[in-house]
Amino acid sequence: MLEQLGGLMDMVKKVQQNVDQVQEHLKQERIEVSSGDVVKITLNGQQELVALELNPKYLTTENAVLLQDLITATMNNALAKSRELNQAAMSKLAGDMNLPKIPGLF
Repeated sequence: MLEQLGGLMDMVKKVQQNVDQVQEHLKQERIEVSSGDVVKITLNGQQELVALELNPKYLTTENAVLLQDLITATMNNALAKSRELNQAAMSKLAGDMNLPKIPGLF
């Protein structure tokens, strides 16, 4: 019984180490999404904003509402792509480790 528990603990440690490695890799990944030449957003694979670039030629009072809408839409698109990258990496890790598919685990 104790041997099984020890084996389980070793497996948990290995899974945690692998998750940590994947998370570190995702932190280095970059997802760039742009709305034409107006807005460019860069996120990493952990859904953290790395950069937000606005083309200065569009920074006018008349364009304020348009810019707000474009920033929102571009950010949501970037977040969706970052989540997809994250989910794919975690699913691959689970498959590589032959872990059962448990909803919400990764």
